[in-house]
Amino acid sequence: MFSTTSQRIVAGVAVAGLLGASFLFGYGVGRSSPHAHDPRYDVLDEVREVVTASAIKDPQDRELLHGAIRGMLGALEDPYVAYLDPESYRSFNEDYAKGQYSGVGLWLTEDEGDMKIISVLEGTPASEAGVQSSDIITAVGSKKVEGLALETVVRRIQGRAGTKVRLKILRGEEKLEFTLVRRNIDYPAVKSRLLGSRTGVIELVSFAGGAGKQVREAVRSLTKKGAKGFVLDLRGNPGGLVSESVEVASVFLDGGKVLSHRQRGRGAVEYATRGQPETKLPLVVLVDERSASASEVVAAAIQDRGRGIIVGTKTYGKGSIQEVFPLEDGSAVKFTIVHYLTPSGRSIEGKGVVPDVDVPSKGDQLSRAEEVLLGFIAEAPRKDTG
Repeated sequence: MFSTTSQRIVAGVAVAGLLGASFLFGYGVGRSSPHAHDPRYDVLDEVREVVTASAIKDPQDRELLHGAIRGMLGALEDPYVAYLDPESYRSFNEDYAKGQYSGVGLWLTEDEGDMKIISVLEGTPASEAGVQSSDIITAVGSKKVEGLALETVVRRIQGRAGTKVRLKILRGEEKLEFTLVRRNIDYPAVKSRLLGSRTGVIELVSFAGGAGKQVREAVRSLTKKGAKGFVLDLRGNPGGLVSESVEVASVFLDGGKVLSHRQRGRGAVEYATRGQPETKLPLVVLVDERSASASEVVAAAIQDRGRGIIVGTKTYGKGSIQEVFPLEDGSAVKFTIVHYLTPSGRSIEGKGVVPDVDVPSKGDQLSRAEEVLLGFIAEAPRKDTG
């Protein structure tokens, strides 16, 4: 599924397995790059020679190489920058391709230096043990996570099914410790059900591969069961493949732009819907502060295009995209390259998508979304008859 050809991801700020912040998959740099050799960087070889010959510690070339890479990336002052070693990058690809990983069921984000849990998948070791969203991980096993990259922390939490991992957690002022047994975790992109007799509820958990197809199938199935409108629940969804955000939007939008961006040194890029919409029935999109990136792409497109009503609370505000560049040794680097724009040309970076109907209480959000939807359903026949 993943290769060195360009493949775009707008994953959320969270991590499940090795799912990370917003990505575009770029081309490997390779030896043919016009910047393959620059004499100004010869000084790096000098430093390596001096350090290797004289430092009190006898460093391995691999350690020096990785340190140099992280130093370059650190100079970007980019909160979403990361270096993925070959194993991390391989795991990252496998997670998206298979929709499965071995771990404990957490979505993480790096929040001002803290490793914060933004979502706990239901029916996983973490949820069963009582780990909660907004908990902060301070250590994995005996090692503190302070100063570590998000991907490194995720790698330490992951592991072979059946093995144990100990997490030290800060919940407010309370210090907690959980010992969890890893297991293989499937994260189905879509859960759907008929609420009452007319409301089709589609909960989109992530924008992993196939999410758009699953949403389309859910709409089709619920329509056959009598649904007269839909609530697309994106609460807690940290994102996924941008191709899938376009596919999901295409289920509800009849043609037109979904998002766009302009990258330095390249022209403008627009993403439009694909194929025909599956339904034109009334639509409400449910979001919260944990809805990020690809979730915000879909919510903003539906809002800008006037296709549905957004209900809930303001979204996370992740409007940037990172590109992942595979390297020759199987590793990869990622950093921010663009801020994307919604169909109306607005940026949501740091702003989020503001709902049309604000519902602060999580317990009231679904019922309010249904109420709004049923109001549209009641009006629909009058609109149809003119």
